[in-house]
Amino acid sequence: MTDTATDPDTADAAPTDADTADAAPTDADPTDTDPTDTAPAGAGPVGAEPDGAAPADAPRRRGRLAVAAVALLLVVALAAAVLSVLAWRGTAGTVADRDEATAVASQVVRDFIGIDADNAKGNVDNMLAVATDPFRTELGRFSEVFGAILAQGKVKAEGGIDAVGIEHIDADTATVLVSASTTVRNTEVPNGAPRDFRLLLGLRHEDGAWKVSTVEVAP
Repeated sequence: MTDTATDPDTADAAPTDADTADAAPTDADPTDTDPTDTAPAGAGPVGAEPDGAAPADAPRRRGRLAVAAVALLLVVALAAAVLSVLAWRGTAGTVADRDEATAVASQVVRDFIGIDADNAKGNVDNMLAVATDPFRTELGRFSEVFGAILAQGKVKAEGGIDAVGIEHIDADTATVLVSASTTVRNTEVPNGAPRDFRLLLGLRHEDGAWKVSTVEVAP
């Protein structure tokens, strides 16, 4: 009868589950050279720019931006300079108009309150030179009457301007308020009688100059 007991040497040679597990191939292929599997921690894909690195054309882009910024600043500065010149010219024109308007109004009032038997014709001519209708027509109509009345009463007058102010002015019209005082002497009042005036003069800009169109007594 043959002995069927297990031979110790044969049992030792039989593979075990553990030996089989150790010899089984793993999923990882040692020939796999994918760079993403072997890249160091924190590194990006091969060929990518490192974190914080500027693109190759960054210096050129910054140069173009700097040139554009300088050009913009120059344009703004030029525009500001042009606007300043225009504003100065506009202000200068307004000042010139105000000065001329007040000068013309003052001249008319000065000739009016200072008219007497000795200077009637000259004063009227001065007023007519800077007058326009309707004031010009009215003044011309009564100029001879003025002269006759002043000569008959032997009127003497002297006075001056106390204050001048512009109530309104634009490119075509102006309104000027003039305060004046005068002393008038004649055959009835030889020592003279002081008088105060507040006259409101309307002016129009005609033929490049300011001319008086109306004269009214202001309240």
